[in-house]
Amino acid sequence: MHLTTVDDPRLLHERFRGASRTTDGPVVVVSGSTLLVNGPAAALTRVADRPLLWEWARHEAVSPIADTAPPRPVPALESGARPRFCEGIWTGRALVGAVVRLTVPAPARPARLAGPDGVRSLRWAELTESQRLVAEYVAGGLTNRQTAALLSVSHHTVDYHLRHVFQKFQIHSRVELARLVAAAFHTPPPLPVTPC
Repeated sequence: MHLTTVDDPRLLHERFRGASRTTDGPVVVVSGSTLLVNGPAAALTRVADRPLLWEWARHEAVSPIADTAPPRPVPALESGARPRFCEGIWTGRALVGAVVRLTVPAPARPARLAGPDGVRSLRWAELTESQRLVAEYVAGGLTNRQTAALLSVSHHTVDYHLRHVFQKFQIHSRVELARLVAAAFHTPPPLPVTPC
């Protein structure tokens, strides 16, 4: 099937505004010459990702129409984010672009988490998946609102999970949380520098 593409910046911007209003998560609108990103997607995408996203989106937008298109692997962006949903933007039979929703890469976790002491190690295992993700993102330096946008939840939900994490570990600051996460990931302390 031959695919016709056209350039219509007005339609791309219109669809981008609509998609941005209906979701809190990372959304991009991509075409052969344009990449529009919302706030959460800005942390996950670069201009250099546009050709990769456009190639994948063109294939995904056409595959429901042309049953002969073989499945295409979902690409990973440099940030680790992956497209999870694609909706073509059409004008007549010509493809203008696509709305693409991205998945947020989960922070890597070691096989066995350990804390600075046995009690805190047990408490780490008691955290829910959501609490662990919030703790890891916040310990990595993200604000509650940035964490909320990446996880597609309300910042009030992040506040709630963070309060429970602080209670379980009996800590009172983000710095203490960062130290616990670093210990759980076995991050080695910096080596002392000795003069020659």
